[in-house]
Amino acid sequence: MLVVPGFLLSILLFALAPAVLQADLRDGTLHFHWANGISSIRNYLQGIFSGESFHFLAGRTEHSFWEQIGAYFKVSFFYTVIGGVVGLTGGMFLGVYFAISRYRWMRRILELTSILPDFVIVLLLQFLVVYFASVTGVAVFQVASVSTDDPAIALPLISTILIPSNYMIRNVALQMNNAFAEDYITFARARGLGKSYIVFFHALPNVLPFIKADLHKFMGILFGNLFIFEYLYNLNGVTLFVFSNAFDYSGYQYSFVVNGLFTLSALYFIVYALLRAAIFGWEKVIVR
Repeated sequence: MLVVPGFLLSILLFALAPAVLQADLRDGTLHFHWANGISSIRNYLQGIFSGESFHFLAGRTEHSFWEQIGAYFKVSFFYTVIGGVVGLTGGMFLGVYFAISRYRWMRRILELTSILPDFVIVLLLQFLVVYFASVTGVAVFQVASVSTDDPAIALPLISTILIPSNYMIRNVALQMNNAFAEDYITFARARGLGKSYIVFFHALPNVLPFIKADLHKFMGILFGNLFIFEYLYNLNGVTLFVFSNAFDYSGYQYSFVVNGLFTLSALYFIVYALLRAAIFGWEKVIVR
């Protein structure tokens, strides 16, 4: 019962930090201005009914949040849904493959790439594309969007799939190895069941609960990297929209940031529901 009010309150409080914590212009020391926080929340709640909370300034031009957010939401939705679904499904099956494969060196390489920060992986991908183009004269992918009419698609999609699927592969491979050590797998082998049958109808069904339990962590990786993708690839998504307009010429726009965080939260729940539906589908296929 208290989950929804608690969630709404957490967003209102989270967005307060720049309004409450401010630096002294004379000596740079930080001070808490609690009155600013209280007035920001009060003005936002009152502005909901008048519509004032859904207007913001970009530079000195006032815009309607509802008229602007749709295009940015579509961009973030496109990359997170494809990155989430393909990363989850591909990561699950590659994790199974790495668990049963004799080529351990591939898993070592995968574990090595996991220590690289996400922005480094993105920059490496962009560097490789530029280097390949300089050597061959062929630009296989666009390294960043130059305009909304000519967006980069392939390289951002590869990045949004690659990084979360890396986590899923390692997680599934670990859980599969643990499952192979269980007695029911030994019993299935003793019955003479085939390797593929044991993997997909005995081991993997017992790994799916761990995948579901880790889904929020998977989502955290996906959404935690969303700003990096949108910034480095110059994608006009929700996070870049919020960070670009959080401050106008007169200062911090609390209402705008709150609306942006609510939008990101809605996107999170939509993608989460789609991924749970994908896992539910796999359960129906492989669990007997």
